[in-house]
Order: sequence, then C-alpha cells, then structure tokens
Amino acid sequence: MRPDKYIKNYIDGALVPPQSGKYLDNVNPATGKVYSWIPDSDADDVERAVAAAKKAFPEWSRCGVERRFRILSRIADIIEQNLDE
Repeated sequence: MRPDKYIKNYIDGALVPPQSGKYLDNVNPATGKVYSWIPDSDADDVERAVAAAKKAFPEWSRCGVERRFRILSRIADIIEQNLDE
C-alpha cells in the first residue's frame, strides 16, 4: 500500500511543497513501512524560511511574554491533538 500523505514545509504562514518537488520516505520503525512522505528540503527552502523568519521577527519581538506564551501553547496543543495522524 502506498501512503497518500505528503507533509509540507511551513514557510511564511503557509504549507508549501519543497522547491525541488522531491520527498523522502517517512518510515515507521516498528513496521518498516512508509506511512507518509516528508519534504526533501534544500538550500532554496531554507533561504525562503529564513527570509520569512526575518520578516516576521520585528512583530514577534514586540509581542509581550504572555502573548508569546499563549501562541506557543496553542501550537503545542494542536500538535498534541494531531499526534495520531
């Protein structure tokens, strides 16, 4: 069975495929089976991500500690809710 799930990069507020269009097998070590594909990101993807981070930094640095905590806690909650996917 071939997996149908392609994981994407999160860059500049969007889920995007790798620039190269290449993916790597994401293997379940318990079964040895491929259950999804992950981006085979390269320097172009990293450059896009770094540029997006630099663009976002001024606004993020103006956020207070409590707001940052709420945002990061919400992200952690979403990740935990989707661990089985």
